[in-house]
Amino acid sequence: MNLSRRSFLAASSIAAAARPALENSRLRLEFDSRTGTLTGFQNKLTGESCSISGDEFAVEAREFQVEFPEFQLESATFVPGAFKAIYRHRQLRVEVAYTLGRDHAFAEKRVVLTPARACGLTRVVLSRPEFSAPGIEILCYQHPTFERLEAQHHNRIRRPPGTNPVRTYFGRTSKGGFYTGVEMPFDNSTQQGRRLTLSYAPNLKLKAAERFECEPLYLGIYRRATAETGLPLPSESDAMVAMTSAILGPRRYQNVAALACGWGSEFEQFTWPTEEAVTADIHSLDVLAECGVDWFTDSHPWAGQFAELNSFTGEQTFQLGARARRFLEHARKLGIKVVQWPTMNSTHPWSREEGRPFRPDKPEWLRVPPSPTGARRLDQLRNIKANCLANTPFFDWLLRLDFQVLATGYYDAWCMDGDFWGGGGYFDTTVPVECASDQHDHLPRDANYACQRALDRWIAAVRRRYPKIFVAMCRPPMDLGVWSQRNVDAAFTLIETGTGLDNIQGGDEIRTASRIRVHQHFFPHYLDWPLLFPSYSAAPPKDGKPRQWPSAKLDYILLSALSSAPNLLLYLPTKTGLPARDKAEIRKWLEWGRKNFAYLNVRRDLAHWPAAGKVDGSAHMLGDRGIVFLFNPNQQPLPAEFALTPEGIGCTGRGRYHILQEYPAPAHAAVCRGGETVRWEVPGRSVALLRISR
Repeated sequence: MNLSRRSFLAASSIAAAARPALENSRLRLEFDSRTGTLTGFQNKLTGESCSISGDEFAVEAREFQVEFPEFQLESATFVPGAFKAIYRHRQLRVEVAYTLGRDHAFAEKRVVLTPARACGLTRVVLSRPEFSAPGIEILCYQHPTFERLEAQHHNRIRRPPGTNPVRTYFGRTSKGGFYTGVEMPFDNSTQQGRRLTLSYAPNLKLKAAERFECEPLYLGIYRRATAETGLPLPSESDAMVAMTSAILGPRRYQNVAALACGWGSEFEQFTWPTEEAVTADIHSLDVLAECGVDWFTDSHPWAGQFAELNSFTGEQTFQLGARARRFLEHARKLGIKVVQWPTMNSTHPWSREEGRPFRPDKPEWLRVPPSPTGARRLDQLRNIKANCLANTPFFDWLLRLDFQVLATGYYDAWCMDGDFWGGGGYFDTTVPVECASDQHDHLPRDANYACQRALDRWIAAVRRRYPKIFVAMCRPPMDLGVWSQRNVDAAFTLIETGTGLDNIQGGDEIRTASRIRVHQHFFPHYLDWPLLFPSYSAAPPKDGKPRQWPSAKLDYILLSALSSAPNLLLYLPTKTGLPARDKAEIRKWLEWGRKNFAYLNVRRDLAHWPAAGKVDGSAHMLGDRGIVFLFNPNQQPLPAEFALTPEGIGCTGRGRYHILQEYPAPAHAAVCRGGETVRWEVPGRSVALLRISR
């Protein structure tokens, strides 16, 4: 190490102990005071320890490449809950901070770079740790994965083809293990045996003295349960979800959010051509209110005024038109909150005829295809002429435009659906976002991370300006994984196609997709956004036959959605018609969900996934009170089993529990003791609701 005596003294002064440490009741991190690096950790849940060597960063730019031994350690200090080290090199200053929350089973490492001169940052290595512990095995898990859905639906699930963008590394020991990775999609981390290189490629331009906060690295521990199998293990998944819940934060909107999708509920999709079209959509709003739906996602970008935006030059102010105001006023009268729908780099990505890049007077804001050949290939799926989001002048102008719309006061929520190419919301994970311009924030060609970072900044800016706004994301974040959900309240479903006219199948799909989101993608369940009735959207049927609304088993699909997440998105036939009894049924269960929201805000899944011959379900416990959902998609009655334990359904007491079947009638009841396993028969093709109390 090229550590000066002065730097050594500054580092050594932080503690008299040979191994200064951060620790809480679950995790202990040990550091080398001479180098400021992590040297090991103790898993207090199991009593196991693991040593680490090579916790060293590196920075690559077009102008230079600097490895850890070339830096001088300037200082290393402890502050409450954190260990911080500062390093210097003639090319740049690096700040490193490890943080450990009081009750967390994980720590985060944050690296901040400040270059001495302007540079093009191409790669950041956050750490190269090598782990050493008895019998340790390190596995790389890539996610999001869709294998379970594809096995069920073959080609009917619409998802972007390609590689899995997020990598999590699990280190397994005899009693427990650790998990680590970079908090971002599309990292370029690698593994060689027990050594990891945790890194990513920003491909960004940095100014002299500009502070660049790198994406964090996480390191956490868990305790293994007996007889676990798979990748990830249930204990690994539980630990990851506990961490992402802590990092992303609790649910902000403290109620069920039942949204109707205007695009899929027979509202105008482009603009209102006549006053009669506005009147028809107003009547559709009345249908939503009759169903108890209290949120509505606007069915056209920019309130349908994209033609006006096509000609915007300079600094014109966006004004809502009379037809949009008439529609929004009626929604306000009904108490229906409206979701504003902006777009990233084209005024209407779903219409090549009418959508255009923003600001025709600013051609330098356009995305530049890397080559004519690549442009022709990508044109098969996307608009070629589109703005590049990773371009500060364009980004600042677009954000001001968005704030002008939100400032009208008609919107209580915000949603993004599109892709970084300027196309209609179908992000392709196999092709990095490319832009050959040398005038944007990114270096020429690879604009992938720069676009992701810009969208994250946009979402954060909306959240700062409107702290109570409901942020609902579709593409690209829904495909990019859990680390694209910062400042987000709901992420669009994994299943967009639907199975047919059977609400039993639809409910099973919803619960399957939600389990994948939680157990395989590590989403907190309250970020999931189940989609109901996608087969009955406004798109005309391909066979030309009239669409049949599925009235049977509405309780099954509605309770499947409510058991999965406190967010619902409904495609409803607001113009072709809903029977009055079905409106009442939808309203009944939405009101039940709002009444029981506190329980729906927590979730613990029972052992079985939705499958033939099985009863699956979920428990929603607050202390020793709560609700258990049991779903039986089979024709014959079948028993369900669950244990009255912390591991089983989340209850903690050892005394008597009262279990009442609240739905369906006739009601059944039982009294059991904590620790016992309960068997409960569920009728065929039905859902049972159990209420548990002490």
